[in-house]
Amino acid sequence: MKRHAFGVAVLCLALAACGGKGGTPTPATPSTVAESSINDLLLTPDEMNKTLGTTGLVGRPPKDGMDDHRNLLPNLNCLGVWQIDESVIYSKDGKDLKSGQDWKAMRQQTLKTPDTDQWDYLAAQSVVYYPTSDAARNFFNLSAERWAKCTNHHVNIRLNDQPLPKWLSGDLERTDTKLAMPITRGTGPETRWCQHVLQRVSNLIIDVEACTPKAPVTAAADIATKIQSNIH
Repeated sequence: MKRHAFGVAVLCLALAACGGKGGTPTPATPSTVAESSINDLLLTPDEMNKTLGTTGLVGRPPKDGMDDHRNLLPNLNCLGVWQIDESVIYSKDGKDLKSGQDWKAMRQQTLKTPDTDQWDYLAAQSVVYYPTSDAARNFFNLSAERWAKCTNHHVNIRLNDQPLPKWLSGDLERTDTKLAMPITRGTGPETRWCQHVLQRVSNLIIDVEACTPKAPVTAAADIATKIQSNIH
C-alpha cells in the first residue's frame, strides 16, 4: 500500500504519536500578537529537518487559506484530528461555513521527504490569527471537546475508489493551552507514527502534524514550541 501525499495531494496526512513531554521548554506566553507577525513564524526546512531528525525535507508553497475535506470525513469530531486547518472546523460556530469565521489570517506549509506520494517523513505546520485571545480560546476549548470524542478511533477512508492508509488515534493529552493526539497510520512496513498538536498562544492557534517511520513521535509538539519561540 502506498503512502499517499498529504492533502488531495495534501490529503493523506494521518496523525500523531502523543507526547510533548521532555521536549523543548515552552516559552512564556506573550501579550496579544500582531497579525503581521504570522508571516515569519513557520519553521524553515532546515529547522524542520533538525526537529524531525531527517534531511531533505521539501516544502510546498505556503498557503493562506483553509481546506475542506468534509466529503471524505463528515465526522467533525475526527476531521479536526485527521487534518489541520479544516474550514468547517475553524468556522465561527464550529458547525458550518455559512456562519462565517472568527479567524482573520493564517499561514500553512507542508514539507515531506522524499517529495513523492511514498514519503517517509512529513510535517504540516500552520499559524492561525484571531483578533482576540478570547476568540482563540473559544476555538481551542471547542476543539478540546471534539478531540476528546475521537480518542482510540479507527478511520478508514477511500479516495477515488482507492483506500487511504488506515489510522488509529490514541489518547488525548490536554493542558490549558495544548492538545496532543497520537495516531498510528498504515500497517506493517508502511506504518508511520504521527502526532497532531493544537496549541494556543494568546490570540494565535498553532496547528501542527508530524509523521515519521519511528515511534514514539513528539515532533509536532517540538515544532509548535519552536514556532511559539519565534513570537516576539
